Amino acid sequence: MANKNNITPIVDSAMSLDEALKQNPISPAPTEVLIKQLLLEVSYISFGGLIHQGQIVVHKDVAADVGAFFKQALTLKFPIYSVIPVADRRFNFDDEISCNQNNTSGYNYREITGGGKLSNHSWGLAFDVNTVQNVYVRYDESGLETYRLPKTAHYDKKAPGTLHKEHPLVHFMEDLGWTWGGDWNPINGPVDYQHFEKC
Repeated sequence: MANKNNITPIVDSAMSLDEALKQNPISPAPTEVLIKQLLLEVSYISFGGLIHQGQIVVHKDVAADVGAFFKQALTLKFPIYSVIPVADRRFNFDDEISCNQNNTSGYNYREITGGGKLSNHSWGLAFDVNTVQNVYVRYDESGLETYRLPKTAHYDKKAPGTLHKEHPLVHFMEDLGWTWGGDWNPINGPVDYQHFEKC
């Protein structure tokens, strides 16, 4: 469907709700989690300057905020590589594959990176943006890097599609009550530049 500027977007994802909420056989979600998820269609500008349409699954209580994020990103011409649910066969629920392909996504019933407890993605209360530009980095107690995802990614806050402390999208989400993972203290473990959550 063409937008108000009569430009037909490039469709990156056109899944049904059932397809987007397909169960991961390795980590099936409880029904009470699934029934609270919504599938949003969002428009965004690509790194090539074209309008794309994708989809993101998030909890119904934060859907308005997430939709507002994408509208604000489009207004700012902040480029986004792709927005595709992780249930898509290109990722098959694998967060590492999704990150390596620079995908923006929300709901994924899984443990946090590194394991140990369920991620806020499991409830649809978190989403990751441009995972190649906005890397996840984990440190040990002495401040040495122990893990990076994607492994070959480099964080440069001046690069297009990158979030940073002064970025208007970070301020926009913080004003809505969201936490940005780029503010996390590396002494406590990870810094997650791609990550927003609201709990």
